[in-house]
Amino acid sequence: MADRYCMHNQLMNDFIDESFEGIRAPFTAGFELTAKCNLNCVHCYAKPDRVHQDFTLEEFKAVFDILTERGLLDCYFTGGEIFTRPDFEDMFIYAKKKGVQISLLSNITLLSQKHIDLFKEYPVEIISTSMYGYSEESYEKVTGVKGSFRKFMNGLELLQKNDIKYELKFVAMEQNIDDLYKVREFGNQLGVPMVVILDVHPMSDGSMEPVSFRLTPEDAFEFDVQDNGRNQFWKDVARELLSGEIELRPQRTIQRFREGYLYPCSIANQHVFITSDLKMQGCVRASYRKFDLRKGGFDEGWEYLQKEFLEKKSSSNYKCNSCENIRFCEHCVANFMLAYGDEEKVDPFFCRVAELRRAFVEDEIKRLAKKE
Repeated sequence: MADRYCMHNQLMNDFIDESFEGIRAPFTAGFELTAKCNLNCVHCYAKPDRVHQDFTLEEFKAVFDILTERGLLDCYFTGGEIFTRPDFEDMFIYAKKKGVQISLLSNITLLSQKHIDLFKEYPVEIISTSMYGYSEESYEKVTGVKGSFRKFMNGLELLQKNDIKYELKFVAMEQNIDDLYKVREFGNQLGVPMVVILDVHPMSDGSMEPVSFRLTPEDAFEFDVQDNGRNQFWKDVARELLSGEIELRPQRTIQRFREGYLYPCSIANQHVFITSDLKMQGCVRASYRKFDLRKGGFDEGWEYLQKEFLEKKSSSNYKCNSCENIRFCEHCVANFMLAYGDEEKVDPFFCRVAELRRAFVEDEIKRLAKKE
């Protein structure tokens, strides 16, 4: 399914997989409301200084209308920073009145009481926000803006005391790795869902600068072992593999690879992403091929994405096609393309993490088998 922009969307993805298998429609979508942001995060995939005209409210409404007509059920708004748009409230209300579930990705440093009042009248599905560090020093080492930690904590307090549903994300990097378990525990104490992101992606223009902040594969895997939740997840995978509940290679992936397709995910199949300059992409990361909705209609763009992604075939040498570690891997063809200009040049970071995870699961399978 679509890129996991927040934890709750997995439920919607499961529902779509079970209810609409084999149907191609934009059931989920992402909207980049603007590239403008009040922070300057070192790892950001977006290019905030790109020169373009953000789509207008009327352009947004026109595209959103088409998407709902085509079956849109779940949508997220992202940026830049969504609250920098003066017409954010108008967009949010319009989308909510269409009956679509709306999630928000925000740094919440601009969150105010007017937004809280809005969400009480028109409930948001969830607000997904990143806590980049446990202290002012570590947080602002990532955001690059003095005073941003205090504003983030103020926003968090607003969400907490007004019972607005939210989740925390933590992007683990060299700058903040020492705070990983502190933030994890902080989220546990608040009783909110927590997403820990262990790899940093190239920028949407292909720049590799953010990747230089990425953890080593060994450090990333260490969290899989040390964190109670992640540790239990991989133990459950071991149990399900041993019992035959799941197979070593996921069925959808096997089928796609068997048929020679390059992209095994839902890119341009049941998901679409709209950039702030009204370009249509297969997903948020696939910025290297896009369709300009200011020059053509949605259906033409949807057909273009089908040919460029859904129907794109791989070469016989593509490493991932026959890889036995695919269940343990978070490989992404779009990331390969951004990083290397080649969709089939596999990022060794993902390979190594997958190897370590599989070894852990195999050891657990042996332990379980001995018990039986």
